[in-house]
Amino acid sequence: MHIHQVTPDDWELWRDIRLEALASDPGEFGSTLAREQTYSEAEWRARAAEGLKLVVLDPRPAALVAATAEPEGLYLYSMWVRDCHRGRGVGEALVRTVLTWAAEEGWKVVRLRVWDDNLPARRLYKRLGFVDAEEPEHMEFLLS
Repeated sequence: MHIHQVTPDDWELWRDIRLEALASDPGEFGSTLAREQTYSEAEWRARAAEGLKLVVLDPRPAALVAATAEPEGLYLYSMWVRDCHRGRGVGEALVRTVLTWAAEEGWKVVRLRVWDDNLPARRLYKRLGFVDAEEPEHMEFLLS
């Protein structure tokens, strides 16, 4: 398993795994497959350049996560792991990589949104030190 940081030149890699995630688990994202299938190369390149984008390669793409700046802190989003890779530590490795990057970049807090009924994800985030935030269905991790 290799965690790859996506660059704008990797836009096709990001596009393909993102579209697969949207097709596989459509209710888990704030977007739709139909919407993102219409994005141009320029839009995919711009998205790949925003914040931090990570893809797990094992050897083909198996998972992704993104993080971007928001007023409240770094926002972790679009976490997805292919079904056959779940329960193998892939999600944990991705989140730990985001947290390490956030600390190196000087962030004080990492926030995310996770549905209350998504118990496996909530357990993962709690195990890594995230706590429930005041806003419903949000968690945060305080960096020192």
